Amino acid sequence: MTYDLLLAGDFDRATLAGALADLAGVPAAAVDIADRDAEDRAWDSPVLCTYEPAGGDVSWLLDIYVVPGAAREPDVSVAAGLIATQLGTPVLWAAQESLPSAFWLVTPDGARTRARVYEDDGAYRIEAIEKPLPSFPSARVEPLPEVIREHRVPTPVTDELTAWLADEDTVLPEGSSEAVRQAGIYLAVWEQLTERIAAGWPPDGWYPADFYRDDLKARDRLAAAVPALPAAVTGRFRWAIGRVDEKFKTVTHETTTLPVSGGDAWWWRRTPEKPGLV
Repeated sequence: MTYDLLLAGDFDRATLAGALADLAGVPAAAVDIADRDAEDRAWDSPVLCTYEPAGGDVSWLLDIYVVPGAAREPDVSVAAGLIATQLGTPVLWAAQESLPSAFWLVTPDGARTRARVYEDDGAYRIEAIEKPLPSFPSARVEPLPEVIREHRVPTPVTDELTAWLADEDTVLPEGSSEAVRQAGIYLAVWEQLTERIAAGWPPDGWYPADFYRDDLKARDRLAAAVPALPAAVTGRFRWAIGRVDEKFKTVTHETTTLPVSGGDAWWWRRTPEKPGLV
């Protein structure tokens, strides 16, 4: 198990060794800690920690390796929280989203928030956080919608349709591939919205209203795209759309108070059962 962590403060080697020992369930003497340029290492140690200095709002980078089969191999969020508490300094780690600025941040008291972090030549700047933290008074406090947009949700219906389209027995008329591709994109957006609602708006329990409006517009475009599709795939698309529409209806209800304004189709006149639009 590997943990790549950023420390927004200093550390004491003995305290860090104790924290890593607790993390992996090994004696502190079994933890090897050294800087990036060190060559004389106890490479057979069950826990190896390599550190190097950073700049800006981050003081140190930690590269931690715990051998497979260690007594404990916690999730990175648990590991970061333990180290933050024992070192008394905030710890950051990269979120699962692929955006380079997407991080999580945990403070010694266990407070956790999303953070937008930029790196330039070894200097890290915490530009924004979702919750106010006294440790970072200069960071803006604001939602980070780019994390929400980047978070992937499953699209089983779209995936099934895509696999069918890719089958060698599915023959598209010449010149129709782009129309089919665009319709597939609109369907994926529509299904992702439906799955987000059903799952309670992952990853953080909220969703920007303008994103929601864009997703409903994708459903508008999907409705307009279907009549232009070749007959060989129209039936299959209508089947897929029907499945997603039915699920959308189960996770929403008809309302006279529209969640967002934009269109006249039935999907604009429904609101999600699970609150989360902001």
